[in-house]
Amino acid sequence: MEILDRKRCLALLQEYRVPEHIVSHSLRVTQAGMFIAGHLKKAGENLDIGLVEAGCLLHDITKMDSVNTGQDHALSAFKLLEALGHPATADIVRQHVHLDCNIKHNPMMTEALLVNYADKRVRHASIVTLSERFEDLLRRYGSTAERREMISRLHDETLEIESFIFKKLDIGPASLDELNVLDPAVKVNADGETGNWKFEIR
Repeated sequence: MEILDRKRCLALLQEYRVPEHIVSHSLRVTQAGMFIAGHLKKAGENLDIGLVEAGCLLHDITKMDSVNTGQDHALSAFKLLEALGHPATADIVRQHVHLDCNIKHNPMMTEALLVNYADKRVRHASIVTLSERFEDLLRRYGSTAERREMISRLHDETLEIESFIFKKLDIGPASLDELNVLDPAVKVNADGETGNWKFEIR
């Protein structure tokens, strides 16, 4: 099976003609996801950093098509990646809007949870607070009372996820803000053993 490393993920985004603004968003989500994953690894969490990176990079690979067709973009991305032979990444991407399990009932740190949270912290290509992100979602998608209620529930669930993640760390949610000074194309590498950070242009 072909490994979904960063190079291959970026090639897939190009192959499927993902628009530049969605690529920029996905790159910023990847920075956030890798930043958190690295700190969690340092804190002793057993996470596959490669899966976090692939899930972040590819979570919106079918977003533009879905905007045009009305399909669920998380589900269409899942189907695409599964067909390409990447079931683990496909399953993570499928959960980037809604997780399968509520952390109240299944408090486990997973790659899917990190990708889900990282995406909720990025508005377009900027890292923002959850309040800012969900205010934007309400403006863009809250056209009915039912949709507004769904977005509100999702906000509450994501606040619980945020608390679950950061209670394990000696940093807070605002620590992600420092990534905004970087171009989205800068790769954030985390050394899970030492917690050392490297920034590379890739």
